[in-house]
Amino acid sequence: MECKEAKIKGRLDSRFGWIVFFFRLAGIPLKNKKISTIYAIYMITVIFCTFITVIGMFVDVFIRWDDFGQAMTNIRLLIVLTNIIWVYIYCR
Repeated sequence: MECKEAKIKGRLDSRFGWIVFFFRLAGIPLKNKKISTIYAIYMITVIFCTFITVIGMFVDVFIRWDDFGQAMTNIRLLIVLTNIIWVYIYCR
């Protein structure tokens, strides 16, 4: 019975190993039991900087509302960033 389970796990790792590799490359720790301290510091820094950037862009839109071109540039970037953040949070 254990031999069959080991074969199935081996097959799954060989078939979907590249997907796990790409998730790890993107910063999503899949199939890890414990994350390292450096990774935890990295994730806190990335999340903090991302949300500060989004908040700063919202503030910039409200400050420069009279400059329509600058406001629309920031709004376009905000739409893209909110979509990326949504996908990231969904994958986490």
